[in-house]
Amino acid sequence: MIQSMILFGILNVTADSFSDGGEFLDPTKANEKGMELIANGAHVIDISAQSSNINAIQIEPELEWARIENLVQGFHAAGYKISVDTYKPYVIRKSIEANVSYINNINSFRDEESLSILADFKDSLPDLVLMYSHNNGDMAEAKSDLTPNTIMDSIYRFFDKKISDLQRLGVPETKLIFDPGMGLFLGSDPLLSIEVLRNISEFKKRFGRVMVSVSRKSFIGNLLGGIPPKDRGAGTLSVELYLYQQNIDMIRTHDVKQLSQAMRLMEALK
Repeated sequence: MIQSMILFGILNVTADSFSDGGEFLDPTKANEKGMELIANGAHVIDISAQSSNINAIQIEPELEWARIENLVQGFHAAGYKISVDTYKPYVIRKSIEANVSYINNINSFRDEESLSILADFKDSLPDLVLMYSHNNGDMAEAKSDLTPNTIMDSIYRFFDKKISDLQRLGVPETKLIFDPGMGLFLGSDPLLSIEVLRNISEFKKRFGRVMVSVSRKSFIGNLLGGIPPKDRGAGTLSVELYLYQQNIDMIRTHDVKQLSQAMRLMEALK
């Protein structure tokens, strides 16, 4: 199991990400962090220059790409797999042209310009991570109409339609990876995330390749008494190990070393 799970190490080159905003804006620090993620067991460096934090500031797509272009080129030249976490058409196109391995999109290529880019590159696309969010927007949002009783049907309907729409464009389903969203992408009620996690095996059976990111998310902090993001390491690890036991294909995490070591110990205990 440990060989088949793909770990995405989070590299936020942002000013306002919810847990590490501003820490890696300096290119040297960002490069060091990416190398650290690889050394600690990441199979993919997931780079973001635009935060989706509920209070984040939208930056111009040209600035977003400028923040990560040299990192993408450098890591790619070194032979590392790169994922670019973006929803802006300009950055999507630049990332495809830079031969990244994944594009991680929180709004699942919602707009017509992004869909047109996918159609243009349909024969040379990277893998595409489609994420569900209750508002299908560009930012997390606390207010949600979802309930634990309705959330799975909403997610299933969303992805069924998304698969159909992308297939009409000529995007093969083999390129798609499905992320059910977590935390404020589902809503402020932590039980929404818990309900998705309880149904994650069925979700995987239905859609195939699945990526989940619970790292330092709000639902963990809420369930543990309102603790801040930096104190959510133990809670994060417990949920990530649950996902590991459910044979989820990909986990996106801030703390690759912690998860990689825990998985190795779990394998030894078997």
